[in-house]
Order: sequence, then C-alpha cells, then structure tokens
Amino acid sequence: MATNIPLLGSYWTLAGAADPAGEQRCLHDLRTRIELASRAGFKGMGFWHADLEAIREKHGFHEMRRMLDANGIEHIEVEWLLDWYRDGERRQASDQTRELLLDAAEALGAHHIKIGDLDNDCAEVPRLTDEFAVLCAQARERGTLVMFEMLPAQFSKAPSLDQVLEICRGSGAPNGGIMLDNLHCVRTGTTGEDLARKIGPDIPLAVEINDGVLALPKHFVDSVINKRLLPGDGEFDLTGFLCAMWDQGFNGPIGVEVLNEYMRKWPIDVAAEEAFRKTHRVVSEARAHWESSRAAKVD
Repeated sequence: MATNIPLLGSYWTLAGAADPAGEQRCLHDLRTRIELASRAGFKGMGFWHADLEAIREKHGFHEMRRMLDANGIEHIEVEWLLDWYRDGERRQASDQTRELLLDAAEALGAHHIKIGDLDNDCAEVPRLTDEFAVLCAQARERGTLVMFEMLPAQFSKAPSLDQVLEICRGSGAPNGGIMLDNLHCVRTGTTGEDLARKIGPDIPLAVEINDGVLALPKHFVDSVINKRLLPGDGEFDLTGFLCAMWDQGFNGPIGVEVLNEYMRKWPIDVAAEEAFRKTHRVVSEARAHWESSRAAKVD
C-alpha cells in the first residue's frame, strides 16, 4: 500500500563515503545529490555542519535553496550541534557551529536544527535546561525549531525520556522539542507506551528510523556509527514505534538515518534508491496497520 507521508533522507544515509569517524563532508556534487534524492522519491534531506560549511563557501545557501526547490525537496534538517552547554574553548567552537546552523536554517527554511549532548561530561539537567532555553530563543528568531536527540547513557547525561522532557518543558521554549530515533528508544528501553503516556501536544517532535538487532551489541559505539540497517532489514518493531508517533498526532516527515560502513561504499544513487524503497515499504505497512487499528477502535 502506498502512502503520501513524505520521507526525509538524513545526511548520513545520502552522504556517500562521508564517515562520522573520519571525513565528515560529502565529497559528491551538491546538485547531483539533491537530484538523486528527489529521483528516488525523497521529499526531505538532512545536512551536516561540516557539509554545510563547504556548501556555503562553494554555492551559498540561497543558491542551495534554489536547487532544493527545483527538485521538490521541501523538508530540511540541519545538524549537529554539540557542546552548546559548555564554557571555554569547546564552547567557542560550538558557538561557531551554532551560527552556521542558525544561518543555514533561516536561509533554507529548515524545519529544525538537531542537537545532542554527546560526550557530555560536565552538564546535568539544570544546566542543559538553561542553555537549551537560550538556544531555542535564538532559533525562534530565525524561524526554526530545535530538536534535542534523546541518546542512551553511553553518550548522554540525559539518557531517558523523562530527562529530555524535563529539559524541554523546563526551558519554556515552544520551539524546543525532541528528536526521536527508534534505535535510541530501543537502547534506552523507551516503549511505545512510554511515548504515548508522557509526550503531549506541547512537545514538538521529529522522527527518524533505522533497523538493527535487539541484542545489546558488544561494541556499542561501533554499532551506532557503522552497523545500522535499512528499515525492514533487522529486528526492531518499526510499526509499533511509528504507530506510537502517529498516536501522538505527529504528522511530519519520517526521516531515515542509517550509518553503515558497507553503505558508504555504495554508489550514491543506489544508496538513495534502496533507502527510499525500503523505508517507503515499512512506513506504508505501518500506516496501513495504524489506520486499520483506528478503524477497529471506532467500530
């Protein structure tokens, strides 16, 4: 069954050989990347800060926006801001990335900026809440949202839905929300029931999916940056996750974020086509299940 739900190809899914542990820029031509994503069926794309910096120097963001518009790419995500809660040299570097992402979000009409607290060894929830409020205020002036990605305890000082909700609600920022990646929900033990019970309409959401094995990997970090699978190729309950999102009233695009060392060797057209095909099938089947379940409840 087909679905009209737009799909967003995340940066790492469509960035070819770009490697989070190495060269993070996508070295393929920007126009080609956009055209291939559109041809595969994507209506949205994600862009990484190192990639955006190179694009700004070569094309400028307004020319980039024209390329996106010409290919029907409507939904834009820019990422990844770290160290936004720190002081010192790391904060200075983070602030430069912050300005880059704010500029890009405004010029491209991005739906949101994605952030996290990866490698956070200094800031607890109160500090994160205060700094999140500042960042959200700056993003609101640029017309965009800020999505805090919930990460597991191996990466984060806020490794639970309760803590991330405390940060969002405590900030008082209407444009501050949560990026929910089903992988991180699995690894933090966050269930569909948790999502349905704790998240309300006051919290903006963004959603991305991938697949993998349920067993906790021996090499955790490697599993996150090298071993994710395309939707439908693993053991995760993607239907349950997506239905929980739609039960919350979420009606945005579904992102697909797959960091996989073997996909980095694929031609970028093959990666785009396979990612769209498999994600579209999973999302379509999940949507049909959700709609059937709703109809049964009404009856």
